[in-house]
Amino acid sequence: MKILVAYKSKTMFTKRYAEMVAEEVQCTVMDFKNVTIDILSDYDIFVYGGGLYAGMINGFKQAKEMFEQSKAKELVVFATGATPNEAGNDVIDTMWNNNLTAEEQDHIAHFYMPSGLNYENMKVPDKLIMKMMSFMLSKQKNKSEYDASFEQAIKSSYDISSKEYAMPLIQYLSNK
Repeated sequence: MKILVAYKSKTMFTKRYAEMVAEEVQCTVMDFKNVTIDILSDYDIFVYGGGLYAGMINGFKQAKEMFEQSKAKELVVFATGATPNEAGNDVIDTMWNNNLTAEEQDHIAHFYMPSGLNYENMKVPDKLIMKMMSFMLSKQKNKSEYDASFEQAIKSSYDISSKEYAMPLIQYLSNK
């Protein structure tokens, strides 16, 4: 099975995970901006990774459309984000529900990998949005436990990425 791991990464967390996966399963990795339908058609499995922005996987809609036009046989997706796994399945399940229909969730393998926040690599509009969210949360009264932890999490850069979070995807691909 020929596998292509493509990623769209603004702050380099998704790129790091894509490279980690590709190294472990000995497959091709490339920036999604360089992927064409012809290139994708040379692979059996297309793994797409993107960072989360407002609950949506960056570039996934375009990647899914490209997959549907290609000759690749299987689409796999992974998302990276600032939400730690400890936030619970509700937050992560909501993200998947925003990105995949119930039917797609049944037949598209999907994986979440906590990564972190990197203000240094963010563009100004993204930084402003995050700082505005932080400010709004700081003024909110009667915060939920999730809102309080989210407020703390977005105050500064941090990195919680780890190979352990990529292992479910690596194992999935290794069994192909």
